[in-house]
Amino acid sequence: MIKTPVMLAALSALALAMPVAAQEQTRTKTYEGPNVSAAQTTTVDREAGTTTRDRAVTNLDTGNTASSSAVRQRTETGSTIGVVQTGPQGRSRSLEGERTRTEDGSTFTGTATGRRGETYGLAGSRSRDGQGNSQASQSVTNSAGDTLASRSRVTTRSDGQVSRSVTRSRAEGVSRPPRARRPRG
Repeated sequence: MIKTPVMLAALSALALAMPVAAQEQTRTKTYEGPNVSAAQTTTVDREAGTTTRDRAVTNLDTGNTASSSAVRQRTETGSTIGVVQTGPQGRSRSLEGERTRTEDGSTFTGTATGRRGETYGLAGSRSRDGQGNSQASQSVTNSAGDTLASRSRVTTRSDGQVSRSVTRSRAEGVSRPPRARRPRG
């Protein structure tokens, strides 16, 4: 292939126009509806290994605003996360923890703080083998270390058949266990 000066100039312009992979990239989404106004800003810095997401939703009738802020930081063994959500009345709840990659999956340990100040321990694991078999488990404990809720799932594959077993438990008096959503970032 013969490289002409015009071709080199075009390739150089194209290369300069493309964003550098190491640059921080920010994306903002907005929504204006009849009842609510919302904005979300996501910033990804691949070089630093961070992702941040800030959201705010405002009720146009009352002016009340709910917001959330999430930060995920890549580490050598996985990632750390931190999420803070603030409701329209100004009460906040938070979640922070660390996901660690293992040979065949990952584990998660963290803590959550509710809007009334109560604290919870969070733990989870997931794994998969090369045959399509997998397992996942999650548990929520209170500040005294008592398990409030747990869930375990095992999926096995054999001779074209899939078997799935799910076990759940909930402490007496716990109507709905605290939710531990995995932040997306």
